[in-house]
Amino acid sequence: MAFDPSKIRVAAGRIYFGVTNPTSGDPLALTSGVPADGDEIGLTQGESTMTYEVTYDEEMADQVLAPVAVFATQEAFQLEFTMLEYAATQLTVFFQNAELTQDEISTPKTDLYTIGNLADGAGSFVDLNSIYLISPIPGTSPQRYTIVGLYQAYQSEPGAIRYTREGASVMKSTFKAITDLTRDPGDFLGQVVVERN
Repeated sequence: MAFDPSKIRVAAGRIYFGVTNPTSGDPLALTSGVPADGDEIGLTQGESTMTYEVTYDEEMADQVLAPVAVFATQEAFQLEFTMLEYAATQLTVFFQNAELTQDEISTPKTDLYTIGNLADGAGSFVDLNSIYLISPIPGTSPQRYTIVGLYQAYQSEPGAIRYTREGASVMKSTFKAITDLTRDPGDFLGQVVVERN
């Protein structure tokens, strides 16, 4: 096998929230690198990381020292990134279970996020949304993209925003996918698409 440095990927990603998922088995369609709908998260800081993890159960037997069978028991798919823009779109994504009330009439205009919606002591369903990372593949003509999509995901990171005179107020976010049972088997969590010529 020959070495091919042109296949090295060095490119930032753009992240979109609330995108309409494609039909099962189809990749997300893009127009000039942008999905048809959804809100762009905006500027991010540092790397955006996709993680796919399978948990395995290894079965042992007394007669041998190594496992005799292995079974996949769980899978997890997540996307982690740090939002740099501090505005209504980003805060709404970050404070997933908060209620947003926007006042466009008073001076100054306000975005009020009320927190404490789980006060009745009962479990509450979490708002789920799709989230997609779209990253250009360098050196392709026409431009091609890598797409990472989670069909139904929730923001699982503790709500920590730093306020300091040395650096921006960033919001670290980790979106975890859950099974979307409305989709075809084998396409429940999300997709990784690598476009090519």
